[in-house]
Amino acid sequence: MTLPEELKQVARAFGQSLRADRAGQEYLKAQQALLADAEARDLDERTQETYEELVARQQAGEQLPRAEVDAFHALNRQARGHRLIAERDAALALVKGTFVNVGQDLSVTLNIDYTNLAID
Repeated sequence: MTLPEELKQVARAFGQSLRADRAGQEYLKAQQALLADAEARDLDERTQETYEELVARQQAGEQLPRAEVDAFHALNRQARGHRLIAERDAALALVKGTFVNVGQDLSVTLNIDYTNLAID
């Protein structure tokens, strides 16, 4: 899909605004700290990869062994308990809140339900 240049410019400006927003700055800072720590980065990546693998297998119709599900939950608890991962996740929650606010603002400005439009 080719986007009109005006829409590309608006999207770039929107991205720059998000990057300059306090929530965006906090997220970027937290993400950089996580990536700079090899242990935290590895734990986060292993958790995400394990999750994606289990979801793919389950969606393919496989009945997941209880031991594997329990092992994932233990790994996930360990990841969520890691300070750098927890800080990144908290910062991400703030960014998601910013997106909710932007979606509401777009809905009011455009006089349409932007959230439903985005889902379609």
